[in-house]
Amino acid sequence: MNYHINICMHSMLEGPSFSRHDNPKKLIIMLHGYGDNASNFINLAKPMDQEEWSAHYIALNAPKNIPNYPEGYEWFNIYPNGIYISEAGSKEIIIIKKEVMNSVLKIQETIKYHLNKLKLTFTDCIIIGFSQGAIIAFEVGNYLQVQLGGLAILSGRIINKEKITNSNLLKTPIFISHGTHDDVLPIKNFEYSVEYLKENKCNFEYHLLNGDTHTISQNTINLLQKFIKKNL
Repeated sequence: MNYHINICMHSMLEGPSFSRHDNPKKLIIMLHGYGDNASNFINLAKPMDQEEWSAHYIALNAPKNIPNYPEGYEWFNIYPNGIYISEAGSKEIIIIKKEVMNSVLKIQETIKYHLNKLKLTFTDCIIIGFSQGAIIAFEVGNYLQVQLGGLAILSGRIINKEKITNSNLLKTPIFISHGTHDDVLPIKNFEYSVEYLKENKCNFEYHLLNGDTHTISQNTINLLQKFIKKNL
């Protein structure tokens, strides 16, 4: 497999990796939440990993540092023009969409590079995103004109409101979970996202986790392991 693409290094995202295998059969891309970083998020890989998956994990740092917070990264600014995202007007929405697309394109090029290096295809790739990273994970799946092995939306939301026309995304297995006590992205975000996936007849499973806050609990990991095993 060769994509015959010249990838500029400035279009690539970096971050730590983890694997128990010299010749992995799966690539799992991990997208952290707002204010977090890849070095922290990669710690999820080891307790989640199963030997039979033969997986190679890469956690990516989002493109932008958060001002005055050098160890925190963001996939898009939640305060465009100094206005919080929930109060964003048309000018701010344009900024957000531009930054989302910038992140999506960089993730796409990074995935292509690593798939090429590992001699794998997009159907061997699963993207796991948490919170803001979950938002971006879905946007990547919706943008790519190829089917992924799976998408996992953990404690996040779907910001897209348009009908899904990407047939590859419609076929991609999707996992979505949320805690009932999430005080960062309230449960209404999960409810909208599930309804959106139902209306678009997506291939998905959803889990509402009683008592969970804005976190990745052991219960989430257990359910995610079953999802990955089912879609290997």
